[in-house]
Amino acid sequence: MVTKEDFVFSVEKVQNFEKDILRMISPQVRDVLKKIPLNELITTEEIRLRANKPLMIQNEKGSFFVNLEGRLTANRMNLFYVSQEQIAKTLELISENSIYAFQDEIRNGFLTIRGGHRVGIVGRVVLNGDTVKNIKDVSGLNIRISREITGCSSKVLKYIISSEKQVYNTLIVSPPQCGKTTLLRDITRAISDGVEEMGFKGVKVGVVDERSEIAACYKGVPQNRVGTRTDVLDACPKQIGMIMMLRSMSPDVIVTDEIGNKGDKDALIQVLNAGVKVISTAHGYNISELKSRKEVLSLIEEKMFERYIVLSARKGPGTVEEIIDGTDMSILYKGE
Repeated sequence: MVTKEDFVFSVEKVQNFEKDILRMISPQVRDVLKKIPLNELITTEEIRLRANKPLMIQNEKGSFFVNLEGRLTANRMNLFYVSQEQIAKTLELISENSIYAFQDEIRNGFLTIRGGHRVGIVGRVVLNGDTVKNIKDVSGLNIRISREITGCSSKVLKYIISSEKQVYNTLIVSPPQCGKTTLLRDITRAISDGVEEMGFKGVKVGVVDERSEIAACYKGVPQNRVGTRTDVLDACPKQIGMIMMLRSMSPDVIVTDEIGNKGDKDALIQVLNAGVKVISTAHGYNISELKSRKEVLSLIEEKMFERYIVLSARKGPGTVEEIIDGTDMSILYKGE
C-alpha cells in the first residue's frame, strides 16, 4: 500500500531528479528518460551515455538498456542509441555553456553538478608533460546519482564516540560500492551536529574532499548534509588539505576519503600529533587484506586508528561485518 507520505516523498524525488539531472541532459535523451516509469526512474543510480551505443541505466536491480519507449530491458531490439552530438550537448548544458570555466574539473575526469551528482567523463586526453591538460572529443558520460541516507551511521556511532564524549580515530574498510563514503558522510553530519541521545554536543569537523564525493560541493557550496560545524576543502589533495585544514580552521576532527597512498601517513601523523582526530576510509575486504598493503600496514602496526569498521554488501550496501578495537585488534561487534 502506498501511503500519502510515500507519494509525497516520491513526487519530491522525481521533481529533484528533473531539476538536477534531466534538465542537464540533451533534449533527445531527456525525452526518452522521461518515458521511464516513475518507480524505476527514482531508483536510478547511474545514467550512461556512450557515443553510438545504447543508452543505459544502472539501478538496484542491475544494468539495463533503454529502448525507444522508455522501457528498461536486456533485449537489444529497438534501443535508443546516443550520438556524440548529444553527448556534447549534454556536457554543454552541464557546464552551463562555459566548458572552459570547468577545465580544472574536466581534466580530473568528472564534474559535480547541483544536487551533488557526479558526471564522469571519457574521451581523448590531452597531456601537458605527465599531467592531464584537458579531455577533448568526449565520447562518454556517466551521470552518478547522489543519494544521502540520513541516519545510516546510527548503529556505529556508539563505537566511535567514547564515554568521555571524544571521537575515536576511525578507519572504514570496504570494497567498492559497499557504502563506505555514504557512511562516512553521515558520521560527519552526526558528529558535527551532535548526537542528542548520546549527550554528544558536536565538534568542529574539517572535511578534505579530494574527489568531491563526501560533501559534493557545487561552486564551493556543499550539496550534501555534512553538519553545521563542518568546513570543507573541495577537490584538494589529502596530504596538502589535511595540513591546510589543521593550520587554518582549528578542527577537532578531520574527515577524508580513501587513504593508503604514499605520503598519507606523514600527513596523518602531523594531524594526530596536533591532538586532532581522524576519520577516513580505505579500500579492502577485511583487515587481513589491508595488511598486504605497505602504506596501510604501517598505520595498523603503529595503532594510529582506534576503531576499524568493516563493511560489505552481503545484506545490501552498508552491511557492517565487524567493528574492531585498533589498540588490541579485539572484535567489538560481529555481524550476523
